[in-house]
Amino acid sequence: MAPAKPLVDALARRRELWFDGKLGSALQEIPLNVLLATIIVMLGLLAIFITPILPLLVLCVVAFMLSFNRKATARFVVMGGLSTGFGALTTVGLPPSPITSLRLEGSASATNFLTNLDPYTIFVIAAIGILSLGLQIDLTPVQRDTLSTLVNLHRTDSRAVKAKEIGELMDRNPETIRIQMRSLKALNLVESVTGPRGGYTATATAYDALSRGHNGDGDEVAVHIVKNGIVVEGASATEIVFNNAMRPPCRSCISIRVSGNIKDFSVGDEVEVGPTPISELYIRGKVAALDITASRIVLDLTEMISIPRRSVKTVARRAVRISPNTTLREASRILVINGAQEALVEDRSPGLVNMVDIAKAVAEGRTDREVREIMTPGFLTINSDAPIFEAVRMMGKTGARQLVVSDNGALWGIITPRDLMESLAHA
Repeated sequence: MAPAKPLVDALARRRELWFDGKLGSALQEIPLNVLLATIIVMLGLLAIFITPILPLLVLCVVAFMLSFNRKATARFVVMGGLSTGFGALTTVGLPPSPITSLRLEGSASATNFLTNLDPYTIFVIAAIGILSLGLQIDLTPVQRDTLSTLVNLHRTDSRAVKAKEIGELMDRNPETIRIQMRSLKALNLVESVTGPRGGYTATATAYDALSRGHNGDGDEVAVHIVKNGIVVEGASATEIVFNNAMRPPCRSCISIRVSGNIKDFSVGDEVEVGPTPISELYIRGKVAALDITASRIVLDLTEMISIPRRSVKTVARRAVRISPNTTLREASRILVINGAQEALVEDRSPGLVNMVDIAKAVAEGRTDREVREIMTPGFLTINSDAPIFEAVRMMGKTGARQLVVSDNGALWGIITPRDLMESLAHA
């Protein structure tokens, strides 16, 4: 098997050159999903009119020529196999090659192959073709790296970028970069500019493709990056690698691959990353090093929290409600009975009152006062279906001691840092 590996690698490189060179320009005129759907329908029709063997061979050849990731290729093969399979059902019990019965001179047997067409089979093949229009081609790691480098350079200089410049940053041969650019052009992610100042520029679709990650359901989400308290626009964390054996000055370092302009970051920046789509991981640290070539930042970790994927309502407590003219003595009794530290004051302009406010008023000898006189008139609210992480972020930014939870527009409950800590402890 070892001697065969160089041959397989050479064939793989050759098929990339063939696909990108021959079909790249054609795909610029035709949307890729339309072209693939057309091929899938043609495979089913070939299975009807000729023999299932030929479309299966064509399917294998086309799948081998596609320079896309394995998941996208597998989807194409499955849809093509279904189309071929339904087409082959038409030939069951019929002569091996119905088209051989066709007579050019117009004899009665000239229409034999038409009688073999099952309208239901044609309908199913057409339906498979329509479903195939939803095929989404994901970028391979090499394509993503190439496109990310192009975007970074284009943002810096606002001009067309040459393959040589991208190759120097990625430590790759310019011809290899040109090959990748052809496939990216086929996906309408890159445009080529001719002339002495020519090169490549990224399309608007490219920025969307780079700013997306994947959650457990296959939906694409961005993993936000915050630098010195400000969200970095267009930047997203695409890979997080933990490594406690890094070189100084890191004692506990994390390498984060950034989709976006790596030059937006500098050593010493305070960076927050998260939450990640699956584990809901939140990371905070200082930038210890930058790897421009690999588009990575190395963080000296200061904080890491895994936040459960639950809504605020599952953690919050239903609010204790107090009338604004309730005395402080009565208010404290209500809070003690309900085991609460704060209550919602129902008034035209609702507010909050807590045990700390009541204790301070009592210490000052104001026991005969009403709740309206010491309540906090304003408060922050959060939707009941918001994720816990959103509550953590709001409290961290504002320093609020509690958030009022609204459910369908009505004030429903209260969530405090203690509630959040208990939810994290049980996660």
